[in-house]
Amino acid sequence: MDHEKAARATHRRGTSCAGSVYQAFADVNKHMTNAPTPRSEGGKCGAVLSAEKVLREVGVGKIDEFEREFKERFGSVKCYELLGKRNGSCNDFVGAAAAIADKLLEKQGA
Repeated sequence: MDHEKAARATHRRGTSCAGSVYQAFADVNKHMTNAPTPRSEGGKCGAVLSAEKVLREVGVGKIDEFEREFKERFGSVKCYELLGKRNGSCNDFVGAAAAIADKLLEKQGA
């Protein structure tokens, strides 16, 4: 499954950034609960929070690696900084978060 395309499509239909990323991984995340609330942890982007939650729930971890790659691409993981820098749209952040998480899952063989 292309998790990036799924997350982007769900987001375009009006689901929050966090919900879009979290739902996109329903096929691999057998421990799903609820998507995190955007900005609930230190102002982090909801797409980032959801991707990190998926990585933890499937046992991959690699949160530092995820954040490093996301920051390299967009300059921050915090919602207000991402939106203030205008280095992309929310849908870009959703797509990138899903793509990076997907890559880390593949590397781990999850």
